Amino acid sequence: MTLSSASRYPRLGRRGTSQFRRPDGVIGVEYNMSRVRGKDSNLFSELSNANLKEECESCRNIVTCNVCGSSISGFEHIGVRASASHESGIWHYANPCRHRNQLRSRSANVKYAGGPLWKNGYTWQNIYWGPYFTSSSSSAWVASIEKAVRDIESDKTYSGGLSQYNVGTGTVSPFITIKTAPAAKISDGQIKQILASWIASGTVPNLGSQGAYNIFLPPGVTVSLSPVEASCAFFCDYHNTISGSSGPFYTVEPYPCAKGCNQCTNNPLDTLTQGLSEEMVELKTDMNPGTGWVIGNLELCDYCDAKFVCNRISGGEYVNSWYDKNKKACWKGS
Repeated sequence: MTLSSASRYPRLGRRGTSQFRRPDGVIGVEYNMSRVRGKDSNLFSELSNANLKEECESCRNIVTCNVCGSSISGFEHIGVRASASHESGIWHYANPCRHRNQLRSRSANVKYAGGPLWKNGYTWQNIYWGPYFTSSSSSAWVASIEKAVRDIESDKTYSGGLSQYNVGTGTVSPFITIKTAPAAKISDGQIKQILASWIASGTVPNLGSQGAYNIFLPPGVTVSLSPVEASCAFFCDYHNTISGSSGPFYTVEPYPCAKGCNQCTNNPLDTLTQGLSEEMVELKTDMNPGTGWVIGNLELCDYCDAKFVCNRISGGEYVNSWYDKNKKACWKGS
């Protein structure tokens, strides 16, 4: 059975939903978002300034934008895996001008800044956004991603090795498909608002601070972090939070870029799993970017990206390495 035939095996769920199980055992839920309009006013009221209240070592005393010179009220921090010719790390966006300030790192050592970390039993919720993911032609793609998420999270040396950072192992919930298509061009700010509306309406479960959402986008959708910086041209994928250290937390996985995001093969799935693995690791160890385990302005995988080596986990997926502080070296797989 493919995703498009899920309606043949419906089970009553929340309004506008049907739940189904594929032959590979993966359970999914489909949503038609044309009926969803509600929002949680408390959650939305925090969108504009929640991330600005928590400063990192690099931006703590900065009061003016180093691009335009205007006064700022703080920075939003986003954990970004950059595309080729750009630098991965914690990108700082000044408020309200929204310019990215490239700040110098003040430390070359791995440090814990006191923010939230992933605990045992926290939940990954995969969200596939758009009718593309309901077609029979994409069912194998979705199944491969679901396998990759499970393999990444359960690998004993890859995710399990993060225990040295006081980070636990999570569970993976049945995936959710949003049938309504995203806009061809969408900003991270819009993704924040839409994710908040999904949570408020019950379209996706409210994980609070005890888990994260992986948002997978279809081909042809470009995400921007600023008016200038768009996916593929500047970055491959990223992780962020709606309301600072209280979450909700999420990763955004654009459809794999044709170039600049895969140093190992030309396979789109390998491109995706390299980025997905990095965002999962860095979200777990630095849930609110810049407040967890960092190396200056770098997260744990960013440090190893500069010394990139192709690695695979036991499930066969290509993954990006993270810095092993016990061995003082980057993680190595097969």
